[in-house]
Amino acid sequence: MSTGAPVAPPPAPTQPKTCGLAIAALICAIAAALFDVIGLCTVGIGAVLGFLVGIVSLILSIMAMRKVRRSEGQLGGRGMAVAGLIVSIAAILLGLAVAGLMGGLMFFALTEAKGQAQQTMCENNLRQLCGATIMYSNDQKGQFPPADTWPEALKEGRYISDGGILTCPGKANAGRTYAMNAKLGGMDLSQVRQRGQTVLFFECSPGAPPAGDRADLPPEPPHTGGWTIVFCDGHVEVVPLNRRDQLVWDPKAE
Repeated sequence: MSTGAPVAPPPAPTQPKTCGLAIAALICAIAAALFDVIGLCTVGIGAVLGFLVGIVSLILSIMAMRKVRRSEGQLGGRGMAVAGLIVSIAAILLGLAVAGLMGGLMFFALTEAKGQAQQTMCENNLRQLCGATIMYSNDQKGQFPPADTWPEALKEGRYISDGGILTCPGKANAGRTYAMNAKLGGMDLSQVRQRGQTVLFFECSPGAPPAGDRADLPPEPPHTGGWTIVFCDGHVEVVPLNRRDQLVWDPKAE
């Protein structure tokens, strides 16, 4: 019978400590994914944050995996680091996709807003031309300016001071883009009965004659929805294709 000292039991195996970088990487990856989801409901700000946080998570994940490998079993958390790596890559790709989608939508919205602003300015130009023509007519015993020289007549009489109103804002530096109804040249305003339907000025192609009729309308409407036209009563309309043939050009024929 042995009388030696009792043998001590082997020490219990210690659980390796979880790597802090792995925890941080997984948290950042989850946050990046959440930002991407938020980005779908915003103007892309969340997606940008998701992309940036995803980059941080990707770096942390790689650093954590290296640190765990070099610890020789002293550190755990490799699974977290791998999960963070996968989620961060997905968050980066999703962030790029959402940001691209939102950027495209914003570009479309800005283009539409610019087009609407240009159309509004075009309408204002035509209203000013109409007002200047009516003042000319009042000073000339009711007669409209000559059809072929109306821009010069309005300028010489100082009824318009800014030659820029002769050009649609959407065609900067294109020269004159408005034409007068040729049938009204030299005509007495009192002879126009249907002033609300009779064309006074209309949009034309750059370089077109200063006066014309339906045939001188641009083949394609310069603005969304139709051709911008001002009538003898001073109101402006954007006339669509299905109403183009209803316009009154010759008041004497009505």
